[in-house]
Amino acid sequence: MNKILIFILCTTVKGFFLFGQDYERYKKLVDTTITSTFLGFEKNFTVTVPFEWQTDIEREFPLIILFDRQNSRSNNYILNTIDYLTSTDQMPSSIIISVESEQQYRNLETTPKVSNPNGLSLQNENFIFKELIPMAEKHFIASDFRLFIGHSRYGYFTTSLLFSRINELNAVISLSPFFIEKNVDLTDSIKLIEKQGFNSKKYYRFGIGNDFPEQFVKMDSALKIAQPPLNVKGTLFPEADHYAVPGLTITTSLYEIFEEWNKIQDIYFSNNQKDLTVFNTLNTKIEKHYGSGLVFSLGVLNGKGWFFYNEAEYAKAIEAWEILLTTYPNYSEAYLYIIDAQIQLKMDISKTVEQFNQSLSKSSIFSQKEKEGLLKDLEDLKKSQL
Repeated sequence: MNKILIFILCTTVKGFFLFGQDYERYKKLVDTTITSTFLGFEKNFTVTVPFEWQTDIEREFPLIILFDRQNSRSNNYILNTIDYLTSTDQMPSSIIISVESEQQYRNLETTPKVSNPNGLSLQNENFIFKELIPMAEKHFIASDFRLFIGHSRYGYFTTSLLFSRINELNAVISLSPFFIEKNVDLTDSIKLIEKQGFNSKKYYRFGIGNDFPEQFVKMDSALKIAQPPLNVKGTLFPEADHYAVPGLTITTSLYEIFEEWNKIQDIYFSNNQKDLTVFNTLNTKIEKHYGSGLVFSLGVLNGKGWFFYNEAEYAKAIEAWEILLTTYPNYSEAYLYIIDAQIQLKMDISKTVEQFNQSLSKSSIFSQKEKEGLLKDLEDLKKSQL
């Protein structure tokens, strides 16, 4: 890892960000370069994190690796789609690493040696799994949930990784992929995954336009015949151009991958659900389904507290907000909601006030001006006791 990256990691740990916030729920954290030992050349990438991300909280985030950062139109559209779906509680907040592929290396780093003696796909695979992912886990608190998104040649490459590394991946979205090149036919490679054991559901989504319709039919048919233990769906857009397919495919694919997660968190959010002890049971259900923990969205957890508060069930509201703080400990404002509910119950608020102050002093979610506003809100709550 080069000195530039080390410097950036040191500064971001202290809460300084190199970019302004361009999204509703995400912020760009690092735009940098590392030199891959396996590939032998530099790889540029950007790390984008959720607004609640900070390194000193006991919380891990699912990892999305988005290839082809150099295609800014597609890359930005996908990032904005992730932001939109996260903002509407349709997918969990995640760490996104956008990896650039320089034109001089792009073909080679996605080509196996069986197709081209100079192919570097194995070296690229090692770069991803032995350098990039360990770095994300160590420095950016990424969890073991992994979703890869690739377009064109990287649609081909990510599909091949799904078959060869299926127990190290949770989901793959391939946009405008092809499946056949010299000495390789990925429609035959799906037989490999039938021989492997699975500890959780695996997702594969692919969309193809007017460039490879025959290959779409062949892969779609092969997957249906083989019936592998995958949640798989392909979509053909007969009149769509190569670069239009990412925009047509990505939203539905992300929604379908996280549909079960959303279904399970909605059980917790339901107005009919008054037993908050179900929270742990539902999280276990998510982990069993995906093979990795995916925490509930902030909106769902916060909304549950406000449901009870508006029903004047203040003790339940407190319990719900305390659950929120187990996964969003730096969302300091929740302590003010608890204090409000405690006042309604004529409880002692001194311990919660102390917890609020400690949380706010460490939180990177709020600006200095916002922190001052929250401190004023605390004083107003205290006055309401008089």
